[in-house]
Amino acid sequence: MFNEDFFYFKFDNNSDWAKVTAWKGRQIEGFIHKSRIQEVKNLDKNSLKEMIIYVLDRQRVLADNFRTAWKAKDSLAYRTTVRELENYSDTKYDPILQVIPKYFCSTNDIEIIDKFFATMWADQGSANEMPSFSIGDCFICNPDLVMKRLEKITDNEQKILILNHIEWGLLNHFDVDEDGSSNNKEFNALIERVNKERKKASP
Repeated sequence: MFNEDFFYFKFDNNSDWAKVTAWKGRQIEGFIHKSRIQEVKNLDKNSLKEMIIYVLDRQRVLADNFRTAWKAKDSLAYRTTVRELENYSDTKYDPILQVIPKYFCSTNDIEIIDKFFATMWADQGSANEMPSFSIGDCFICNPDLVMKRLEKITDNEQKILILNHIEWGLLNHFDVDEDGSSNNKEFNALIERVNKERKKASP
């Protein structure tokens, strides 16, 4: 393990050593002393915000590098950038996506939402579903603020992509049937807002 790595841990029998599970291209397990562990949930809001912004910005840069290499048909750069992007997604971006909803719902921090939107747009070719789950949870706790920030986006293609992410996040959160129908009033109200905004953005 290295500084600033994310991992899951569990202490057994009042030991000073925790069993950890992490992802390094494959799942690895081991032990680490408690002095090397900083729980994300115990970070102050400023430190947590700095960490979220750093990870989102880095993910966006890597995604931009990948797209540039792909468009240039540079096979060496493509292989290098796709490895970097996949590794960063696995070890940093995915773990921070699990933190974003709780942070946003407790702070209503629009800077985080704006950066999250930009990162999803840069990473638009990814099949990763976790951004959808994360933005869906943010939308559930504060749909008005998320929609207000979404209205600031002038590119309709980008807006529709984010709305699609939100929709998929809602479908997952509310465990909706495959046909998209639900008797859940909260889900129906939220999905109606998404569909209304998507219709406005569609040509």
